[in-house]
Amino acid sequence: MGLLKESIEYIEEKTKEVAELGEKVVELKKQYEKEYGLPYGNPTIERIEIFTKWMRENGGVFDKIRMRYYSADYRGVHTTKEISQQELFLHVPKKLIITPQSGKQTPIGKKVLESKVEISWDYLFYITVFLMTQFHDPKSWWKPYMDVYPKSVETFPMFYTEEEKKLLKGSPMVEHIASEIEEIKEEYDAIVKAVPEFAMFPLDEYMRNKTLVISRIFYVKIHGITERIMVPLADMFNHHYEKLGETYWKYDDKDDAFIVFAQKGIPLGDPVFI
Repeated sequence: MGLLKESIEYIEEKTKEVAELGEKVVELKKQYEKEYGLPYGNPTIERIEIFTKWMRENGGVFDKIRMRYYSADYRGVHTTKEISQQELFLHVPKKLIITPQSGKQTPIGKKVLESKVEISWDYLFYITVFLMTQFHDPKSWWKPYMDVYPKSVETFPMFYTEEEKKLLKGSPMVEHIASEIEEIKEEYDAIVKAVPEFAMFPLDEYMRNKTLVISRIFYVKIHGITERIMVPLADMFNHHYEKLGETYWKYDDKDDAFIVFAQKGIPLGDPVFI
């Protein structure tokens, strides 16, 4: 009977340990969900991890920040450690930065450039062309970035539903939205007329990507020349008027990299505003 009793006690102890481990797993999953803003096992988390690994393997340095989702296609960046005042907490090398020249070097970008078709704000156009080209290339070197790049534009006025536009009745915003849409359509038609191959990108896709670029572009000086650029991860930072001045960014000519400093200390777990 002694051996049987020992066996029962042993099993009971192991059962207790398993139960404790189960509770620990639940706790860790809750922490995981809090840090990423997504439930454990969500495929988006794997895409985030692939993206951050790709960034680091190519010279990106960001040991104190992490992407966090608030909804399916709405994300920001939060601290994983406290960031001190004046601390440099993001370093993105030149090879990870998208410029208008990036778009001009694509096959379709070269044809548009050679056509000499008139394009307003051409730097926006060529960055948009670059992004769309990468989206259409499943073997793109930029795929890790494309996989986490935002797709939703429903919060931008130009993409309001008819019901939402009715709420703006009497406001000059309605006319402004219509004018902006018409302007982009005319530009798109002119480009397709000059370069028929550009029709591979539907008008809606062009409008959506151009809108996303406008909302995420950075103005910097690179070796004395004012440039507009897209910077992976930095373009996912939160924006809030009241938080302006919390961070400072620039292009470091010496290191050939985009860098971001904290103008004020940023506590652990807080969103980063830029």
